[in-house]
Amino acid sequence: MAFFMLFNVPKEFEYNQFKKELSNYGTIISFKLNDDKNNKDSKFGQLDYSVIVNKNDLLDFLKSHKIKAIEKESKQNNETNQSQPIQKPYESKSPQPNNATTATIANPSFHFYKDKAYGKGIENFQLVQNYQNIFEIDGAETFTLTTIYPGLLVGSGYNHPKLKESNEDFQLGFFFDHTTGLPIISGSSIKGLLKSVCEKTDFMQDVYGKIVSLDIFEDGETIFYDAYIIETKNKDKKIFGSDYITSHYSNEENGMFKEPNPVKFLKVLPEVTFKFQFKASKEYVELFKAIILDFGLGAKTNVGYGKFIE
Repeated sequence: MAFFMLFNVPKEFEYNQFKKELSNYGTIISFKLNDDKNNKDSKFGQLDYSVIVNKNDLLDFLKSHKIKAIEKESKQNNETNQSQPIQKPYESKSPQPNNATTATIANPSFHFYKDKAYGKGIENFQLVQNYQNIFEIDGAETFTLTTIYPGLLVGSGYNHPKLKESNEDFQLGFFFDHTTGLPIISGSSIKGLLKSVCEKTDFMQDVYGKIVSLDIFEDGETIFYDAYIIETKNKDKKIFGSDYITSHYSNEENGMFKEPNPVKFLKVLPEVTFKFQFKASKEYVELFKAIILDFGLGAKTNVGYGKFIE
């Protein structure tokens, strides 16, 4: 744990973006940023980490922006007066038999790609912190949608090596936010789906009663932000599950007589709510929502993945 007082923070630093940068160096308990009454050209802040990965890197980052940092005893230490073991975001404890809640996974992205077991135990991750203050875009038009069965699959094209001795590790990749480590639906994926549908002008006219100018996808004024998780209704606040693709070698000679080849992959469970954000008119955003509800997002939408309800 570590607590810092920050001085000489440039006045132009925006709260959410600055906090997102600071989260690269650990898990933030609280962060406050206020105007400095003694210096109208700067701000001062209070930064409290429950886990800090590399203090020297953090101090170097602050120093590069001419920000003065004074370390003090963590507020959480003062409140609890207990010594808690520090766990790096990429470390995890293996779950004990018949007890899914014993796995400690601070950062699911690091666990999935850096853990020696290639993600085993990630299904025990619990969404115990609200990251809305990091992802929320001021002034954006928004709506929320919730995943339905069988769930959501994003980033399956990313490289993820397979353990030779086991079929129980996850054999497909997954897409996570690089700062929080949480699964997100990238703005580029959302934009790609919407553009592909809007290009079908006859379909748009017949189904939605309007044709959208494709200029909105290139003008730089309409922005498609990442969609992030705000809630899960699953037991123990879980957001991850697993599934299998089973290949039967149907195109190979005598393929019907070969053993099937199950491929395990990670997914976002049903009953997980995402918040979508756009810099666009309300009329466009309502249309975007209707298209996403009709077509879904991510991989394997043809077999039900990536579908949502309001």
